[in-house]
Amino acid sequence: MSRMLTLCWKEWRVMFDTPLGYVVATAFLLASGFFFGQNLFLVGQAEMRGYFSVLPLLLLFFIPAMSMRMLADEQREGTFELLATMPVRMLDIVLGKFAAVMLQITVLLALTLVYPLSLSLLGHVDAGQVAASYLAALLLAAAYAGVSLYASSLSSHAIVSYVLGFGMLLGLFLLVQAAATMPPSMQDWILMLSPVRHYQSMLRGVIALDDVVFLSGFAVLFIMLAWFQLERRRWR
Repeated sequence: MSRMLTLCWKEWRVMFDTPLGYVVATAFLLASGFFFGQNLFLVGQAEMRGYFSVLPLLLLFFIPAMSMRMLADEQREGTFELLATMPVRMLDIVLGKFAAVMLQITVLLALTLVYPLSLSLLGHVDAGQVAASYLAALLLAAAYAGVSLYASSLSSHAIVSYVLGFGMLLGLFLLVQAAATMPPSMQDWILMLSPVRHYQSMLRGVIALDDVVFLSGFAVLFIMLAWFQLERRRWR
């Protein structure tokens, strides 16, 4: 655990020692503010559902950007071989990188808490529904981060990793949108296996165990795939 936390802290420092971390954070907050303000001032709805409905699309763009260099740069710069010779497990490396991405997105989502706080000054805000929506956002971010880390393990070039991660997440997103055009028997399977669908289910304010387990398991699956890819590269 201590090794994983050490790697997480290292990645956290690297994120904000380079312009990329500030660019991604600033762009995410600007985009979040735009969609929240659009729903409040243009549509005239003092609620958070509009913002959370577009959040999966925002995370689809930004989480691959946060994750793309995590494992790809280690391979490109040769530091991965150095880490592999140290008394640290490969799984600790992957979990440390994952924790760093989740720490960054958690901080960014925490900064958006100003939105429900400002709405509470205008009227009643369902605190339970907002809390469930933020939990859903963190679980969806974990699922996205798992996919993006797996993409980062597939290439030694950060841009290629971004394209791979973005492509996989976009495919999952579009599959849900296209589900309505498919036969009913296929629709049920697609919706059941879709992270976005489970996220949307939690936005109603009801935290169902199957939604939490699915999103958590989805993240674990791709973390294990990234670990397997690194182990395979290590012994190849």
